[in-house]
Amino acid sequence: MNNRSIAFQLSLYIVVIVTITVGVIVYLNYNYSKRILIEKIEENAINKSVEVQNKISFYVVSTQEITRNASHQILFYSQQKSLEDFLGNVLRDNPILSGFRVEFAQAGQQRYLSLFNKAGTVEIFHSPEYCNFPNYNSIKGFVSKQTDGLWSTPFYCPLDTTLLVASYTCPIHQEDGTVVGYLSTQINLNFLNQINSNLKIDEGAMSFILGEDGTFLAHPDSSMIMNKNIYELSEKILSPSQRLDYEALMRAHQQGSGFARPEALNYEKAWFHFAPVPKTYWTVLIVIPARQLFSELDGLFRNVVIISLVCLIVIIGIIFLLFRRMLSPLAAIAKSIKRVSSGELLVTTQKNEIDLLSSSLHDLQQNYSKHLNEQTQSKKDKRKIEKDLKSAKEIQTAIIPTEFIKDPRRPEIDLYAILDPAESIGGDLYDYFYVDSNHLLFTMGDVSGKGIPAALFMAVAHTLIKGKSKGLKASQIVEKVNDELSLQNSNQHFLTLFLGILDVETGELSYCNAAHNYPYVITRGGKVHALDKTHGLPIGVYSSKSYGGDTGILKAGDRLVLYTDGVTDCRNEQDELFGIENLRNCIADMPDLPAKASTQYILDCLRAFKGNAAQSDDISLMIIDYKRS
Repeated sequence: MNNRSIAFQLSLYIVVIVTITVGVIVYLNYNYSKRILIEKIEENAINKSVEVQNKISFYVVSTQEITRNASHQILFYSQQKSLEDFLGNVLRDNPILSGFRVEFAQAGQQRYLSLFNKAGTVEIFHSPEYCNFPNYNSIKGFVSKQTDGLWSTPFYCPLDTTLLVASYTCPIHQEDGTVVGYLSTQINLNFLNQINSNLKIDEGAMSFILGEDGTFLAHPDSSMIMNKNIYELSEKILSPSQRLDYEALMRAHQQGSGFARPEALNYEKAWFHFAPVPKTYWTVLIVIPARQLFSELDGLFRNVVIISLVCLIVIIGIIFLLFRRMLSPLAAIAKSIKRVSSGELLVTTQKNEIDLLSSSLHDLQQNYSKHLNEQTQSKKDKRKIEKDLKSAKEIQTAIIPTEFIKDPRRPEIDLYAILDPAESIGGDLYDYFYVDSNHLLFTMGDVSGKGIPAALFMAVAHTLIKGKSKGLKASQIVEKVNDELSLQNSNQHFLTLFLGILDVETGELSYCNAAHNYPYVITRGGKVHALDKTHGLPIGVYSSKSYGGDTGILKAGDRLVLYTDGVTDCRNEQDELFGIENLRNCIADMPDLPAKASTQYILDCLRAFKGNAAQSDDISLMIIDYKRS
């Protein structure tokens, strides 16, 4: 290779680079187009799923409304001795219904009534066997304690064992609220197959409707209905790990998509999408063969490859000719140097390449000098920024309370808080102070964004809260702070804020929550519940907004836990969120410790979960232990 001319070597190198570059571009373009295509198909599948969901929801919601309305009128018509006529008319007027079951349980006596619409004729039974269906007793036990009803799992009608039905049960109440019976409304699930067969999707594609336990409720092959379960897939269709992941999504009533080799398509690779049906435990599943998805894209890819190869051959020839022409002066210089070294003194006038090298060296020297100057200035700017950050952190530290010495005059209050910013300075805030001798005001907030702007916005909010706290309710303080912040918020920051005022003598808590995380109350008995009321938008966005408020009572031994979303949004090395559930479990398991030790206990839970993962958001915690005897 070294014995070849420079023109040949450069041409070869450039051709190789161009070939690799074109190949990478074509490959990336193919994958990008493939991803866009899948997104479009997934969007279409989602739309089709929504279409099915809306149609099913119509039947489901209509049945629930009819059942609830009928349950409110049953006692009246029963007293009028016209209950059978009333329910029979409802059946005839609502074709989506196939039957009613009524059970009365009064004064230790059981009465049963069943009506079924069979081919337009209402058949009436008074036997308890016709009032029974799968899980009926457990459903009665559930709805007797609720204000709403509950759907049964699908089952076959006792009058027609080929008819797949489901039943919605709700309680019958007297005027004093006593449950005196149960009304169950039965619907024919054949409408699921009708909806499924009428769904217009791509040629070769298939759609299914699944029950809560994965049983097929609608399938192009009727023999599969109630006989096959989606969770019993063989490894030919999905690997065990994939099956577990998608099963978890389905059981959690979430949507998902991916690739599999379904038995219905003879184990041919196919793309699928599933989504839950609202107000039910059913799932819509759409399957599209992969060959159909990518046939046009694969054909286009082949054409692009052929055209690229033709263009590449043309480019090789052009580059070789151009390089030979452009490098001929350099070849002449090389020959002259060779003749001089051999004793043949020959001077050439072709010096273009040398002039170019000289000019390039001059430019390099100038650019290097400029680079050194810019590097020096960059170091000065960096030192200035570090100095500003240090000053800002000192200001923030001075604003936020960091010492928590118990007031001997208020032994009933044990309070501790901590702020751990993700950067050198953060946008979280907390504060506490007595507005008078008996009332403790405390706050916890989170400013949008991070860094100096968020810290400055936090400092202004902190100052305003202290300045507006005299003689006002929690909601009034929040309103006034919001009005002031909205007028001077040029950077469009906003602040989620929880502000509470505790009467330390009585334990009465007045609070206002402006879109902040719900605090938790741990009772002396160890029970945990959230103050799950929100009273308005984050503050600092819209002026003149009104905010509501709520009150509660802290009893002796109760502890109040406040936090920012940096706690629940903390991620571990697997990029999993700590979340509300883990926080609640941590709080529930926390022993009865002083406020500082309790705060450290929650931080230890966070650090154990986070591991070596980087902190992505500011973390703030406050615990108030109310020890009033």
